[in-house]
Amino acid sequence: MNAIRALFVIVFVVLIASGTRASVILGPGTASCETWSADRQRNQTFSQLNQAWVLGYVTAYNIHKPVESSMTKPIDNRQIMLWIDNFCDANPDKTISDAAKALIEELTGRAQQ
Repeated sequence: MNAIRALFVIVFVVLIASGTRASVILGPGTASCETWSADRQRNQTFSQLNQAWVLGYVTAYNIHKPVESSMTKPIDNRQIMLWIDNFCDANPDKTISDAAKALIEELTGRAQQ
């Protein structure tokens, strides 16, 4: 038990020292892209929850973004869902939050080429 505590303390200190923040994802964002795609095809209720989660994620980014991270490309809700659909079709093992993060990186011009 002491070894586990020591390991936890070491990891915590390293994260703080490196300036890295661990993000906790809650709700539908933890689901896989495979789930996103299946819900879009077969389960309207879950699909609407997933879509609302993505819109909330993007909205939260817009509210709390650094000034230098403006979204340079305008996009509407339908285009957002199509973008997430395409991402998830190509990356079924990723999560919905991975897709939303990649969307934001694309819209802010920070996507890795």
